[in-house]
Amino acid sequence: MKRTGAICCLVMLIVMLTASFSFGAEALQVTRTFPEDGAKGTTKDNMCVKVYFNNDVGNDVSRKANEDKFQIVDENGKSWPSVIYYSDKNPKYALILIDTTKVKTTGKNSIKDNTEYTCTIKAGFTDNKGNKLSQDYNVTFRTLNQGRNTMIYMVMMVLMFGGMMLFTFRQQAKAKEEENSKEEKEETFNPYKEAKRTGKSVQEVIAEHEKEVAKKEAQKKAKAKKKKELEEYFEDDNDNYRVHRPRPISEAGSTYKTGRKAIAEAKAAEEARLKAEKKAELKATNYGKNPKKGK
Repeated sequence: MKRTGAICCLVMLIVMLTASFSFGAEALQVTRTFPEDGAKGTTKDNMCVKVYFNNDVGNDVSRKANEDKFQIVDENGKSWPSVIYYSDKNPKYALILIDTTKVKTTGKNSIKDNTEYTCTIKAGFTDNKGNKLSQDYNVTFRTLNQGRNTMIYMVMMVLMFGGMMLFTFRQQAKAKEEENSKEEKEETFNPYKEAKRTGKSVQEVIAEHEKEVAKKEAQKKAKAKKKKELEEYFEDDNDNYRVHRPRPISEAGSTYKTGRKAIAEAKAAEEARLKAEKKAELKATNYGKNPKKGK
């Protein structure tokens, strides 16, 4: 009986140990990726796939084992040179990206817009404990159609600016219409109706209206004159008003002449007189042919 009990205990111990080993080893799986499978409109600049696992990856042993366990291919089946980076802060994370040092940024062999690419983590990809991925894991995504997006942005900008211009024109037209309506309202004057409203005679109403019109005209002219005068001045950085150009006092209506101008005019008149006398003398002597007597 004792022997049978010992055998049973030994069998149970072996079963428990086997069970603990089987539960301790969890198969390696991909929990999520970015971009996700089937994503569209991804950027082609620094193209990469972020991969998250359920187990830690990236120690020295797994790094070496996983050197050829990933790839990125395009829709034509062309394989692009790619590299993988691991994170010290998050050991369950890896970054797979195209090696831009080996890929041209422009031309035939560059990464294309609106093209489908597939990143594959191959079966046998190993974690830090030696657990392996049981089958290939594929992430397919399409790059952004930059030409179409640019066209959409251009159309949106045209519509936006067109709407702004239309709104501005409508506002200007509305303001002009209101101004014309106001002027028309002011110009429309019915003396008989106004006389009936105020109880005054038609002659009195017409006289008052003419005075009001004359007053408004005078105010308008004064406002225009003041505006014209202000346009001849400008304000400098020290809040001083200055003229745009030197102006003679005659522009303001003055007839005053300075001493220098009077002297210059007298000198010019004297020179003109002497010149005229000399010309008359030459003419009288037939330009020197008939000299005057006594000379």
